[in-house]
Amino acid sequence: MGVKLSYIDVCHGSKVISNDFYLEYFRKQDKDIKHLLADVMGRDKRYMLDDGESALQLTIKAGKSVLKKANLEGKDIDAIIYSSILPEYISPATSILIHKELNMSANVMCLDVNANCAGMAVALENMSNYLMSSKRAKRVLIIGCDDDNAIINHDNELCYGNYGYAACAMILEKVDEDCGLIDNEYYVNTDIVDKVLYPSRGFSSFLKSKNLDELYLKWLPFSSEKFISNAVRIMEKMIKRNGITKDDISMFCFSQLAVKNIYKIREAMDISEEKSLYIGDKYGYTGTSSPFIALYEAIEKGKVKRGDYIMIWTFAAGSQGIVILFKY
Repeated sequence: MGVKLSYIDVCHGSKVISNDFYLEYFRKQDKDIKHLLADVMGRDKRYMLDDGESALQLTIKAGKSVLKKANLEGKDIDAIIYSSILPEYISPATSILIHKELNMSANVMCLDVNANCAGMAVALENMSNYLMSSKRAKRVLIIGCDDDNAIINHDNELCYGNYGYAACAMILEKVDEDCGLIDNEYYVNTDIVDKVLYPSRGFSSFLKSKNLDELYLKWLPFSSEKFISNAVRIMEKMIKRNGITKDDISMFCFSQLAVKNIYKIREAMDISEEKSLYIGDKYGYTGTSSPFIALYEAIEKGKVKRGDYIMIWTFAAGSQGIVILFKY
């Protein structure tokens, strides 16, 4: 028995904005961000929300789309997990609002998760194990969509121009097949726990403060070297302990935060560009959904087929990283 990632779909904002807009914006502040934006982060264009669109609408649209793709209805789902750094509502849980829009049945677990950019990967690991242990549940719907632009300071060049809007939805299904989660490992490094904070001084201060600066995400520069070295170490160890080789893996789906990080992993592990797609130049950085959008694109391009091994790596503020070995 295994847990199959049976269907995956993506819905993105309808507006496309190129780098030119952000380059001109910061040029007026006497800042040249061309190297940062294009060479380090790897941005070119990104999908943004048009007037009247919201991250929640994208989320619901992605959920409906993947159900239609699977020829399923909301009542066929036993649990819905919504991953977001900033859900539209915290009361009720946004997953309950999605439950209503997808016409789900009453006996459904609704759960919002926030592991920042690692959220969907954490949900994949947790829900795979949940399905294997549950006597009742057969299918789980996981949807991830971040709205980072709502909390960033537009004068911070590390953030403004970096993000895009795209929701990713996937259905996990318990099946009598050899597939699903093979191995996973977490790693936590709290050396930079104070570099990316929202609210910048915590909610206890935020709710009392009249300082507008506290409305924004605090994002200070930090080194990614430990993320990269830990990711490479764990991936190489995981490949070895599961009796496979690097060449057995059809696709490495990495965090799309910065193309520079992917370059470093490719070089350290001798991985080709064809087997480690970068899609952040098209979508922008979409946070929690980013490695799964890379997977979606790989499947659509025919680079990942049933029975293939895939490896997922992503990390989140604080920081927490996760590596997953999965049989698609």
